[in-house]
Amino acid sequence: MLRTIRVYGQLAKFLGRKTFEASVRSAAEAVRFLLANFPELKAHMNDQYYKVIVGDYSLAINELHDPSGQQEIKIVPVIGGAGGEFGTIIAGLALVILSIAVPGLGLGLAGATVTQVGVFGAGLILTGIAGLLTPTPTLPTGIDTQGDPRKSYSFSGVQNTSRQGLPVPICYGEVLVGSVVISAGIDTVDISG
Repeated sequence: MLRTIRVYGQLAKFLGRKTFEASVRSAAEAVRFLLANFPELKAHMNDQYYKVIVGDYSLAINELHDPSGQQEIKIVPVIGGAGGEFGTIIAGLALVILSIAVPGLGLGLAGATVTQVGVFGAGLILTGIAGLLTPTPTLPTGIDTQGDPRKSYSFSGVQNTSRQGLPVPICYGEVLVGSVVISAGIDTVDISG
């Protein structure tokens, strides 16, 4: 039995159409159908996030292989915000101003809603500020990491290259790798007299 597969957004533009008919039993088979018919699709989908909806139910990652009956399968790109932390701060400010600028709603049941909007806005402001103060760390780049292809932060390196936060490897059998420094320290002793 043929099932309807609908794609949306950039995915629909990339494929050239929004609707497909295929004999598939699950959402995973629908994705395999698209990948088999559009080989360049794998590279396009690699750096994006998608939500898979069967009927009106959004699937979790472990439900993709479950049989989905005769309902249509929708593959929707998930839009990630590109505004960064400033967008979060601006949205929070807008919510706080809205909660202050509408004083007539402060009576009765609506008063709780206005207060909650203000608290939510303050939370967004604090989240944005925390994001600005603590940027996401990146891997080190520089002279010591560019010239030598033998240097590696994984377990396969032959040189002793380590940094904070790496896992301690557990090796079974014979291996030929550089050592990993778990702890290091320097003691100073005055020997002058």
